Amino acid sequence: MATTAPAGRRAPVLELSTPALVLDIDTFEANVAALERLLAGTGKTVRPHVKTHRTPELARRQLGGSAVGITCATVGEAEAMAEAGIDDIFVANEVVDPRKVARLVALAGRARIAVAVDDPEPVATLSRAAARAGVEVDVLIDVDVLLHRCGVATPADAVALARVIERSGGLRLRGIMGYEGRLRLTDDDRAAKLAQAYARLADARDALVAAGFPVEVVSAAGTSTLLEALANPEITEIQAGVYALMEPELLDSSLPFQCAVAIRGTVISRHPGRIVLDVGRRVVGMEYGPPVPIGFAASRIAMGDEHATIEMADPVPALGSEVDLAPGQIRTTFNLHDHVWVSRAGRLIDSWPITARGSSQ
Repeated sequence: MATTAPAGRRAPVLELSTPALVLDIDTFEANVAALERLLAGTGKTVRPHVKTHRTPELARRQLGGSAVGITCATVGEAEAMAEAGIDDIFVANEVVDPRKVARLVALAGRARIAVAVDDPEPVATLSRAAARAGVEVDVLIDVDVLLHRCGVATPADAVALARVIERSGGLRLRGIMGYEGRLRLTDDDRAAKLAQAYARLADARDALVAAGFPVEVVSAAGTSTLLEALANPEITEIQAGVYALMEPELLDSSLPFQCAVAIRGTVISRHPGRIVLDVGRRVVGMEYGPPVPIGFAASRIAMGDEHATIEMADPVPALGSEVDLAPGQIRTTFNLHDHVWVSRAGRLIDSWPITARGSSQ
């Protein structure tokens, strides 16, 4: 099946050694501004999920307006962001290892820290560590709304856990979170699954409120479910992250965002109807399929460890010329690079370190 290029333009950045990760900062800024416009008048906030890029400089540029802080997946990501001066961080994951709990509590001495919980045992561990350090950590009860991964199973479980949190020093219950963002546009029964997920989140919130517990925050959503989450009256906070950089698969989702990132490769071999680039699985995420050529169509792309073999119509690009590919999976792609090259109006302006690369602990 033919592969077509996403909307956008190629930035003729010079002086790069390929393969290179290149960000069009104009498109990134336009995406951030577009989300701010979507949020206007909704009363909702956004807490961009920085697992998307693990790059503090990009995280800082997503803050302001409706963006009140950031979301992280790991304590390591949170440490890298706090080191860069970001001071409002939610770790949307369960932290059980006492060593990681100690690191999280240490961060609470210099930033506002929140973490997801779904079991009394880590709540007790977190409480003891926070009390010893003389800090307060915010907690959100994780509700299993869809994935059957982490999260309490029922509203009654949420209330029981809230009672444990209430008795635990050093902790403050801020609300709840759920995650339905893995639902893709092509998933069967998408609307019904989303409705069920949001109903479970609302049931948990209602049970907590009825039991006398504060629910300041109801946090949810990924980029693929952004429009539905914005329309849902229960959700107060959006966790989406990919919106700022985008993936080709999401371009058909009626969202006002464009692809801002390319993997730039060099043509190292050429033949009639076929070129080979110095781009392989070691530099681009493949979970959602191969990267998409920018500016031309390909009939087939085969990815090796260090090579991309692209079948296309003649004439093929010259040997040594550069070709851009849009990664299908942004998060993995960033985690494969030490830095991202930044272009504005087609000119290279900077290189930013991906400081939290590999920070999965």
